[in-house]
Amino acid sequence: MIRASLIGLAVVCLSQWAHAEEANVGAVGNIGAAPVTSTGGESFASPNGQLGAGLTSSPEQKGRAFVELGFGRASTSESETEGGITVDAEFHYNVIPIIVGGGYKITPNLELVAMLPIGWGNVGYSVTATGGPGLDALNQDQSESGVGVGNLHLGLNYFSFDGPVRFMAGGAIQFGPWYKDYDPGPAVGAALGHPAGGGQDIGLYRPETVSIVAPGRVEYPIDRVVLAGDAALGLHIPTDGADAELSIQVAPGVGYYLTPTAQLGLRVPFAWLPTDSGSSATYLAVEPYARFDFEKLFLTARFDLNIDEPYGFSFDSGKFWGIHVGLGSSF
Repeated sequence: MIRASLIGLAVVCLSQWAHAEEANVGAVGNIGAAPVTSTGGESFASPNGQLGAGLTSSPEQKGRAFVELGFGRASTSESETEGGITVDAEFHYNVIPIIVGGGYKITPNLELVAMLPIGWGNVGYSVTATGGPGLDALNQDQSESGVGVGNLHLGLNYFSFDGPVRFMAGGAIQFGPWYKDYDPGPAVGAALGHPAGGGQDIGLYRPETVSIVAPGRVEYPIDRVVLAGDAALGLHIPTDGADAELSIQVAPGVGYYLTPTAQLGLRVPFAWLPTDSGSSATYLAVEPYARFDFEKLFLTARFDLNIDEPYGFSFDSGKFWGIHVGLGSSF
């Protein structure tokens, strides 16, 4: 597994949502209960499509599609001077992680879900020596780039909007037989979605590994506020004969509806690998997010601040933070 560094950066531009707000105010007395689609059905207040955004209670909805894009960079540098000669060294990772996915309702309460992580990665280093004659031969500048594809997620979710609590629970298999023996550039592109996403969903990003996962989500609306929690259990089986690993991840969170179609929120993703040890056994992050609904469309943005080793603290040298923007639609 690659233990690398990532800093993610992206920009999202959002237009007015006044028309959608007016439509929803007329349809919902309690504007914080849930986003409401043009067909009148409730939708999960999730921060992105991976966690259920775009999935509604409407019997008219047949499916949904979503994509999320990020940009990241991590770097570390050192400089040493001795005898009047200065040597500067820099090492970096650049990555553009993408997740594309969708769901299709096979019954009013069952959804087939597919997701695929893809990433462009770049890894490189440079060494520069100054302060004396004949030092040009020591200077180096090397990098490799490429596109890598992670593990395909195929799952089935049961969901319900009955009662005061909305929930979703299911099971999935994550595996990509193509995900092995990547060169450094594609390997960075395929793997660094994990630290960019706050250490969640490790099964999407591990090469040569079959993962069996059981994800779930619970939401409880209180006026404009939505209390929420995401969780997943995972069994990760390497195809090269190495020992299998277990993963447990949780992400409590809260969202607040500024308007019927604009939500701000905060999640605290935490993942634990009980079969691992040391700093690589736990991943803790803080994730503020925003979501905007436009009838059948939704836009999302989130920022992942890693807190502890191995990916944090995010703003330390060589550590990770990630920012993502997403777009999705119900149909």
